[in-house]
Amino acid sequence: MGMRDNPQVQRALQFVDALEKRDRVALVGLAAFFAVLFLYFGMWAPANEYLRDSLEYRNRQLSVLQYMRASEQHARDVAGSKRQTVMAGQSLLTQISRSARQHQIQPNRMQPEGSNAVSVWFDSVAFNDFIRWLEQLTVEQGIDIKQISIDREDEPGKVNARIVLGA
Repeated sequence: MGMRDNPQVQRALQFVDALEKRDRVALVGLAAFFAVLFLYFGMWAPANEYLRDSLEYRNRQLSVLQYMRASEQHARDVAGSKRQTVMAGQSLLTQISRSARQHQIQPNRMQPEGSNAVSVWFDSVAFNDFIRWLEQLTVEQGIDIKQISIDREDEPGKVNARIVLGA
């Protein structure tokens, strides 16, 4: 059964045949116009927008990759210096306690966790001092934060903290 055998198609063809020639030309022109609109808005515009979005995404990812490649050596140097700093002959426990004294914060308890980690507890320590101490440990001494838990105190600016630091 072909398309011309469909009763609705036959009625449409009869309707078009009954029109005057000028009206048929106008109808064909209108149908062509709608076909072009459909092709543009239904296919070309979405495909073009997808292409543009994909190119923008690719360019963003490429710039991230270029940044990472440019800073790779610096990251490797920092990672190497961190390891050397931690292994400079002092025990991890000694480095942590000395650093806490320098920042005038006093841990309530310190406990070794194996050969390369230390748990440290603080009660009611000034948050800003605590964060500066952590920054100095991680950036300057190369000690990593393995685990951290910070709870605020009723007194503004004070916190309780438990932290596991490691080499």
